[in-house]
Amino acid sequence: MANKTIVMSKLRRLLQLYSQGKSKLFIRKYLELSRNTVDKYVLQYKLLDLPLEEIEKLSDTDLDKLFFVQVPDDPSPRHKTLYDFFPYMEKELKKTGVTRQVMWKQSTNP
Repeated sequence: MANKTIVMSKLRRLLQLYSQGKSKLFIRKYLELSRNTVDKYVLQYKLLDLPLEEIEKLSDTDLDKLFFVQVPDDPSPRHKTLYDFFPYMEKELKKTGVTRQVMWKQSTNP
């Protein structure tokens, strides 16, 4: 469930409740969100320093752009190397007797 985005209507409701002075605990229980999710969006709201009225005028698309960071299309060279390694690891781990620990020992003892 990590890094799943919330529905825009929930985000709008979260911001409304927070601006009305409701506690994060109340918001979390009322909207059935995790503590970290509420903290994340409240922090972003504070950093944006925009009045709620302006945020309510935004379309869902604009709100999405404002609150959600897009992952870059082009991975870094380090990530590229890692992604290229995944198929090999997957293939090896399907073999009988091969575990992550065995693979780790092989990679650290050349």
